[in-house]
Amino acid sequence: MRSRHLGRLVVPLTALCLAALDPGAVAAPTAVTGSAIGGPVVVAAPVGGMLSASPGASVADERAAAAAAPAGADAATVTINLLGISDFGGHIERVSTDSEGAQLVSEPGAVTLACEVAAARSATPGTLLVSTGDNVGGSAYISSVLDDQPTIDILNAIGLDVTAAGNHEFDNGATDLSARLLGAFDAPVLAANVTGNDALRAEGDGDGVWTTQVDGVTVGFIGLVTDSLPSLVAGPALEGLEVADLVHTANARAAALKDGDPDNGEADVVVVLAHEDAAVYATQFNGSVDAVFGGHTHVAHATTVTGKDGNRIAVVQSGQYGELLGDITLSFDPATGAVGVVQAANIDLAASNCATDAYGVQAIVDQAARESRAAGARVLTSLGTGFYRGTNTGSDPGANRSTESTAANLIADSYRAWLTTDIRPEGDHYVGLMNPGGVRADYLLGDLTEGEAYTVQPFGNEMGYAAYTGAQLKDVLAQQWQPDTSRPALMLGVSANVQVYIDQDAADELEEYWSRISNGAQSAAELESAIDAARARVIRSVYVDGVELDDDASVVVASNSFMLSGGDGFTVLRGGEVSSTGILDRAVTAEYLQAGGATSADLAKRQIGVDLDVDAADGSATVRFTGLSFTAASEQAAPGAAAEVTATVALADGGTQHLTSAAIDATITPELPETGASTLKIALPADVATTTCPADAGSAAGVSANAACAVVSFTLVARDGSTRSIDLQALVPVGAAAAQADAGVPEAADQVIVAPADDSLAGFEVADFLGSFSVMSVAVVAASGLACYRVIRRGLRGWRHAVPSEA
Repeated sequence: MRSRHLGRLVVPLTALCLAALDPGAVAAPTAVTGSAIGGPVVVAAPVGGMLSASPGASVADERAAAAAAPAGADAATVTINLLGISDFGGHIERVSTDSEGAQLVSEPGAVTLACEVAAARSATPGTLLVSTGDNVGGSAYISSVLDDQPTIDILNAIGLDVTAAGNHEFDNGATDLSARLLGAFDAPVLAANVTGNDALRAEGDGDGVWTTQVDGVTVGFIGLVTDSLPSLVAGPALEGLEVADLVHTANARAAALKDGDPDNGEADVVVVLAHEDAAVYATQFNGSVDAVFGGHTHVAHATTVTGKDGNRIAVVQSGQYGELLGDITLSFDPATGAVGVVQAANIDLAASNCATDAYGVQAIVDQAARESRAAGARVLTSLGTGFYRGTNTGSDPGANRSTESTAANLIADSYRAWLTTDIRPEGDHYVGLMNPGGVRADYLLGDLTEGEAYTVQPFGNEMGYAAYTGAQLKDVLAQQWQPDTSRPALMLGVSANVQVYIDQDAADELEEYWSRISNGAQSAAELESAIDAARARVIRSVYVDGVELDDDASVVVASNSFMLSGGDGFTVLRGGEVSSTGILDRAVTAEYLQAGGATSADLAKRQIGVDLDVDAADGSATVRFTGLSFTAASEQAAPGAAAEVTATVALADGGTQHLTSAAIDATITPELPETGASTLKIALPADVATTTCPADAGSAAGVSANAACAVVSFTLVARDGSTRSIDLQALVPVGAAAAQADAGVPEAADQVIVAPADDSLAGFEVADFLGSFSVMSVAVVAASGLACYRVIRRGLRGWRHAVPSEA
């Protein structure tokens, strides 16, 4: 995820609250380079690069000047300078693309990182380099294929001082972490909220804490891993471990470090290294916390906030892959013990021209490149289009896991192909599922090598399969909405034989609950019943192999071992009797690609949202579709991308009449699955064919028993004119259709008439449950309450980087 987008705003405008700093909260704070969490990323000039924040002055010069005389401080004030990385993920090699004659740097690489760290340490001796985890695991091919040893060697060479453990440090299990990684890293690896592993517990000063001296000032670091760790790593990998609440643990450790009791360790300045999005938790830390480095979600931000005790906290989150270098400068007054914030910013390493081979890093990168590329140069296939992950801006691939992507769908297709050709177990249907977080790179247009395919699926999970009922599969799909985690949703890749229809009203409700939990307005426990109720109805219908899925049907699901063990919160999958195969998931996908299983992306969305409100009195309806578009810019512009939705209705004389069409608004809804929205206003003509409305069709709209309903069908029209029918059909009470005709509704002769034999929707059965959409009329009030929130969040986003052009 090449994140430069603005992070989430939460209802009601929580980010504005975080930005409303009280100048009296801490004595004599200095000027802060920062922005609201969820606001624009504060990007400082590289220390060793050509950019500077003011003419003739480097960032190092400005930092030194600010630290030399912070507002309200005396000459004895000590400056604490901290640099931080997050989710480095083995991206040690510089990656750039040619864009109109200019080199666009997407991954600065380890040499640039090392050069900038060396320059900062030269400018400010005593500068510390920290990390919030995911240094290794889920890594780029150059590192992953070599068990991440090159990345470990580089971070050791640069002199990483301390790191939190991220979830990926646990990928190969707690035993691998304690027996290999802890000894391989020179820096202490901290996870204060994880118990059950003695070696991990002993790191640093013990209990997830490490202290060090900077100019006579004791700086304490508390490392923590996301509370979601049990859902992010395969179950057996965490056997014997327990994960405690991140915020509670951090506050307890911080308070102990400043309680005056030397027996439990003391620190003058306390810094939290949290492998979790700091935008969610920063304001919940107590008065003993002075600075926070966040991570995990790959979203970048930098600011100063007010903690729960009125304390000022510098907060930085430096995105991913070494694209940014977090920069926090604090001041400490030994006379009073007061800690002030001098700077909270991110240094843009992609803009750096710093190329000095500091710490001998270049040789390590070169050796890793030789060893890794020798094994990965073979071409698997040639792709006619790219297959991209979800984006928040159209050009930051991987930033949005809360939306369906062609890359994840391709992998799900490969899983199903493996199931149907190599395994062929008993079952009514075969389905492939892929978790979005397991897709670590895009499949780009042109030749695809083994090394590039490896980079997309670096984890080396085992392929497996299990049988579930249709009802269980729907429950799995409902778990895509995760209000109590860092992201509102994790949208799975599903195989092409699956079509999911989402109750958009329920989805809106779940996303609202996520906002409340994220901004601390309500807890997950308080909303548990409401979340369960919304999840119970969020999956309106599922079609598999062209037929509506029965709850009792037997569905065999193929996926990786991480997913099938309930990873990423998909706990329903644990209920299946999993058959493991010993085959790696990336080997299955590579074989599928090599056999020509996919050469161009299928731009038909496999999961779309639907909401319908009817007016029984006059026979009209409003239908809202969401999630009709992918988010990558090149995919939105492709000929096969959906462009409009049309509605037709059967007439009493056997014909079919076009009612209306509406363009699809492909404006991206960041961090949500709703990109590609279209709303149709339907008014029925007088001579429609009718059927008896289902018993529940008008229970909330005043439709009488045995009332007549018209069947409205929908078709998606792509940019190239190709069409695809939507399985669901709307049952609209006819009401006063004749009165509409008198009021000016065009007669059938004035509209497009399609003979039944030519109608692409002819023969589709009516889904009775869609008639119950009329009970959703109450959703108007709830939806309007969310409208402002969504407009603000959609509008306040940044743009950076570019998806390779299909041209």
